[in-house]
Amino acid sequence: MSHTFAMDRAFAAIALRRKLAYKLHWVFGIVLGGAGLLVGLAMWSNLLGSGEIAGYDWDAMRAYLIIGFFTATIAFGGEDWLMADRILDGLIAVDLTKPVDFQRARAAEFMGALVSTVPTAVFGTVGAWLLFRPPGPVTPLAGALTAVSILLILPLSFGITYLSILVCFWTKRYLGIMWLREALLSFFSGMMIPLALMPNWMQVVAWSMPFAHFTTTPANIYLGRVDTFGALGLIAAEIAWVVGLWFAGRLIFKRAIKKVTVHGG
Repeated sequence: MSHTFAMDRAFAAIALRRKLAYKLHWVFGIVLGGAGLLVGLAMWSNLLGSGEIAGYDWDAMRAYLIIGFFTATIAFGGEDWLMADRILDGLIAVDLTKPVDFQRARAAEFMGALVSTVPTAVFGTVGAWLLFRPPGPVTPLAGALTAVSILLILPLSFGITYLSILVCFWTKRYLGIMWLREALLSFFSGMMIPLALMPNWMQVVAWSMPFAHFTTTPANIYLGRVDTFGALGLIAAEIAWVVGLWFAGRLIFKRAIKKVTVHGG
């Protein structure tokens, strides 16, 4: 068991060092993400004024947008192309000969890469917090549950990314898959606009998928839009998605490896 965890740490450390080699990514992440946050704040400030929309006033929207910035930085910070390239280039044929669980190794790499986004997420969030002074969580418990919800985004992000990458076994391409995944995540998570502003039927669709838990769930808990039992229910749903996506990945991988093609053979 200790040997297995040592391998996980090794994969994570390698992925982290690979990400850290590109320090400008941090700068670009802060600049681009910060610019998007400023645009969102300016737009909603004008839209809301002293009123509210769908239960969001200006104070709540400031907190919502900053939480969205933090969760988006995490959601899009994992190592996906490395995984996809192993399939597209045929390197997975070598992986299959190693006494290493492919999914677990990729999860360790993904988490290691996510660690590199922490400075961007923290620096940008703290800066926005100091500049715009959003309200704190409705209760200390809500703040703690918000933190739990955000932590669950890490394995949830891996599960969605891993499943999308497995599609490469059939498509032999990844770019379009990545664009589709990121578009669905951005829209149905509430990163673009709060789900509460969408038609009821679209909200039902959004909550039937895991994407809503990336931004709407932590924001709803933080702002007190759900009570304690509701917050625990949302966190339980996140955990269920994490477990379900993990085992779905294992089942699909077993079928997908039958599609392995190396140098046309």
